[in-house]
Amino acid sequence: MLRNWVKLILLTNVTIVFVIFGWQIPRSINSIVSSHNDEQKIFMNIKATFANSDSVTNTSIREDGTIMVNNQPFFPFGLYHDSSYISDWYGSNTKRLEDLKVISAAGFNTIRPQVGGNYDADVAFLNEAQSNGIYVLSSFNYDKRTKIVDRYKFHPAILGWEIVDDVDHPNNAYSVGGVIDWKAEIKSTDSNRITYVSGAFPTRIEPFFNLADVLGFQSYPIDNDPNVTKPLRSHYYALKSVTEAARRNNQSIIANLQTFAWRNIAPSPKQLRNMTYSALINNVKGIIYYSYFYPGWELSENSALWNELKSLVPEIKQLNSVLLEGSWKRLNSGTENLFAAQWTYNESIYVVALNASPTDIIETSISIPEAVNGSVEALFSNRPQGMIFNQGKLSGSIQPEDVHVYKLSL
Repeated sequence: MLRNWVKLILLTNVTIVFVIFGWQIPRSINSIVSSHNDEQKIFMNIKATFANSDSVTNTSIREDGTIMVNNQPFFPFGLYHDSSYISDWYGSNTKRLEDLKVISAAGFNTIRPQVGGNYDADVAFLNEAQSNGIYVLSSFNYDKRTKIVDRYKFHPAILGWEIVDDVDHPNNAYSVGGVIDWKAEIKSTDSNRITYVSGAFPTRIEPFFNLADVLGFQSYPIDNDPNVTKPLRSHYYALKSVTEAARRNNQSIIANLQTFAWRNIAPSPKQLRNMTYSALINNVKGIIYYSYFYPGWELSENSALWNELKSLVPEIKQLNSVLLEGSWKRLNSGTENLFAAQWTYNESIYVVALNASPTDIIETSISIPEAVNGSVEALFSNRPQGMIFNQGKLSGSIQPEDVHVYKLSL
């Protein structure tokens, strides 16, 4: 990922107006902040505003790795936004706010931006997120981490705090002990929020398990390595390796999936949908795509990719309860490049099957362990379908890179 942490400026002539659950708490600070002590007074005023409020968000991790928000299960589905690269980062940060509105209108529930460039802009951004039901997984200048966490921890839009990005990259040389210390600092400042790290290397990431409440695994296979001729297959097996290791270590995993071009080629709409359902087959606890924006990349300008991503929002919403409360099981297709899983939920079995081959049509019969009454419903009428259920098997053909989703009645 591309990251460039920046400095936090002091507040001047701040007016705070927070809207929480339909009522307002106005607070004006008219004096100019001219010293460290004045800034600390502002922090104390913010804390006094929210410290006794029952609206402060509490996030945690359920035993099965599911993220909980105020004791309710939550499946993050959203986008990264490299906000600190914006030209007015220390000013109004208008682009971050306007992009948030676009992301909100598309129906996503999570954004991972940077905060800490400008206090007024941050408050406007967090208020907008809260009013639109979007949670903010915040990143920040690591040198100012405790100050920024302390400043914004009472805002109910905050989902959690990113401790470090690219934690397993060999060029970064992060130590396990160092990350543990950073987590301790953040947890001592805000014990009500989850912490988050992200990494990208299946063979290097396991030592960093459980250094944060949630680990994001980056999978960006399209146009990354010319020697990889089946990137969707590689994507599946990388996620399988990491999620299986994570389950052995009780580590909650979010998938960070590719919505950008390494050089000239971004994922196609079919590849994007395939990668998304491949992550679900591996039982991830959320998906945050990289990225809506970074310098040189605007996802909204790639209309085919952006439209496909938006079309996935209602599908994930329809599957939300299944993903959060269903009993997941990986299915053995017995076929190369054909991957599948099922969820048992509310007297039904939901099956996802996908073809990771870029060229081959796959004829398959997938055994379903449970007794099914024979009825099969394609969950999304405008998506690939056509498989039938007979004698305990879901059978049919799947075109290259296609995904099938079915509901079978018990």
